[in-house]
Amino acid sequence: MPGVDEQAAPRVPDDVSDVVVVEGHAQSYQGNVHEELKVVLVLDSGFTVRRRGTTFRAAPGQLVVLHADDAHSGGPDGSGPARWLIMCVAPSLIAEVAAPDMVRFGDPVIRDDGGLADRFRAAHGSLYGPAGRPGSALTRETGVLDFVAALARRAPDVAGEVRGTGAARRAPEVVREYLRAHLTRNVTLDELSVVAGVSKYRLVRVCTAWFGLPPHKLHLRLRLDRARELLRRGSAIAEAAYATGFHDQSHLTRVFAGAYGVTPAVYQATFRGMAWTGRAPR
Repeated sequence: MPGVDEQAAPRVPDDVSDVVVVEGHAQSYQGNVHEELKVVLVLDSGFTVRRRGTTFRAAPGQLVVLHADDAHSGGPDGSGPARWLIMCVAPSLIAEVAAPDMVRFGDPVIRDDGGLADRFRAAHGSLYGPAGRPGSALTRETGVLDFVAALARRAPDVAGEVRGTGAARRAPEVVREYLRAHLTRNVTLDELSVVAGVSKYRLVRVCTAWFGLPPHKLHLRLRLDRARELLRRGSAIAEAAYATGFHDQSHLTRVFAGAYGVTPAVYQATFRGMAWTGRAPR
């Protein structure tokens, strides 16, 4: 990273491979070359990039996409404070959706991005969240992969075509059973891809088409289904939370209520034919 200070130290997410993110004070740099695709979003300032004798200017909030192995210089406009968000994406991740050498832009500034900058900010922000929770890796990887796929579709050489390996007929069933068998684990797209025999990007598309949910939401739904089953069997709410990968009873209660409109305690009491008394039935 060029000129990265302590406040902008690179972060490598523990549960998402092939991505490095930075958030901090935007700085000027000279002659930078890198092996990854680098996406930059500068806030509170314009941004100027010089590449191969041509100068490009981005307005505040516009994405700048910098190719691998292509020397460039740049920096924020003006002398005022500015912050940038950076995501470095390895070729191996880009290869999930398109040939890495095809994701190139003559003009590195993405104009009229159709919400691409918002996708970038969401994916970037998710990589600063806590890792290790069940479902977190799937959520984060899916967000990054969705952004990369959307970015690839903007590249002239890709022309809207993303590459897949072809969905295996049994992939949805295999994924569902694997997630069901690992309710308390932070399952990754990498391992699901291996189990299902399809690329990570294709996996997301297949699951969404078949279940109406991407893998991370399918995993959460399976955990909630299991929690309901345990509650119907009379398990304590805290025990059901532990058995399905939630941090504690309050975490399960919050997610459960958001999904079903009732708390686990009310659900359990209703299933038993009991009036809700304000205390969790045991």
